[in-house]
Amino acid sequence: MGSEFKKIESFYGQLNTFRFEADVYDCEVFGEIPKELNGRYYRAGPDRQYPTLDGDIVINGDGIVSMFRFENGHVDFKSRYVKTERLLNERAARRRLYGKYRNPYTDDPSTKGTARDNTANTYGFYHHGRLFALREDSPPYELDPDTLETLGTCDFDGTLAAVGMTAHPKIDPVTGEWWGFSLFSQKKFDGDMALQVIDKDGKFTRQEEFHAPYPGLSHDFAVTREHVIFAVMPLTVDLDRVRAGGDFYAFDPALPSMWGIMPRDGSTKELRWFKAPGKFSGHIMNAYTEGSKVHVDATISAGNGFRFYADVDGNATDPRDAIATVSRLTFDLLSNGDEVESVEPFPGAIGEMPRCDDRFQMSRYRYGFMKTPEGIARLDWDTGVRTVHAIPDAPGGAQEPVFVPRSPDAPEGDGFVLCVVNRNAQNVADLVILDAMAMDGPALATVRLPFNQHMSFHGMYVPD
Repeated sequence: MGSEFKKIESFYGQLNTFRFEADVYDCEVFGEIPKELNGRYYRAGPDRQYPTLDGDIVINGDGIVSMFRFENGHVDFKSRYVKTERLLNERAARRRLYGKYRNPYTDDPSTKGTARDNTANTYGFYHHGRLFALREDSPPYELDPDTLETLGTCDFDGTLAAVGMTAHPKIDPVTGEWWGFSLFSQKKFDGDMALQVIDKDGKFTRQEEFHAPYPGLSHDFAVTREHVIFAVMPLTVDLDRVRAGGDFYAFDPALPSMWGIMPRDGSTKELRWFKAPGKFSGHIMNAYTEGSKVHVDATISAGNGFRFYADVDGNATDPRDAIATVSRLTFDLLSNGDEVESVEPFPGAIGEMPRCDDRFQMSRYRYGFMKTPEGIARLDWDTGVRTVHAIPDAPGGAQEPVFVPRSPDAPEGDGFVLCVVNRNAQNVADLVILDAMAMDGPALATVRLPFNQHMSFHGMYVPD
């Protein structure tokens, strides 16, 4: 196999592979770190250790977790690959062994029977005092929160019933529960899914199987104080296509996206499925219930939002159809129909990686944050105003923004926005720290890394 490290196809064009772990003690800081920031900002993303395949995609990369450690105005940085079975096997062989995303028929024969899909590359997630690297079709990998060294996969003392857990869990800010689900929970690929709930102490309290209307992508979901919402997109699985060496997913434009809603204190047997034709969602900002109405704020595109996948006839996605806008979907549980009641775009909110003040997850809220073509934006749902902090290297430069409250009891939105920015022309990366209530003003502080950064998908801040 060749040794060329080609650029890899991502959501934002083609990216370089970086292939290194790093430690930076006392990072260079421009401005002043807010005194309230004492804690750790964890991030996870994909970065191939060995050469990419022709047509490879970013979500097939090896997981690497990074940490910015804030302490009394100083910041240290650390990044480590997650030492997955897949990565260790390739390091032992000193070559690429695993083929296309979720297609074992494209692998080297020596890999048969190994955990080829668990790259642990999607979310650096902290719960009940433990740090996990999540990947949606696999069990979590646990990492040491201080050193980022890999401790191994976690099956919660043998109680994890499904084959994996979503990479988009939700923490209930009231109960401390970890709400999640498993897509293709038994790897039947017929729409098999499962609801999963873990209490604040890390013990499973619910694991309930159910079936989606078709075997489609379910990357994110939502929970309100009264309901659970599962979002299934028409990126469908065809095992015959996989066996023939094709892609795991292909977009089916004939299918609507499906949104299953159930009572939070009920059963998956009570799921009611709604259709949203011509609406594709990759990520969800937040959701809340208001009487009989369930509101879900999500990135919505008219076509295949994961544009590096072709459709079921082999046609490439029109890039314009993949452009997403944060929109409010409203479902009326008293209606007699099975379609979404309304889909209202937030004016100008084109972009991705939506987040909110996590203290207001699952409830009515005011502020959201996101990556936009211009940089980083704050959305004010009460006024409809979008405020932008411009990033000169956008759209590829800004990564996912994360909100940090000024104090545990600060008003909603009073705090800071953290965002890693790739300065590609200088081959460095900055962690930009913004005042969330003055997004269009200058950064409060910029933490500089003397090298660029791989793309990271999702992360979270953990206060000391």
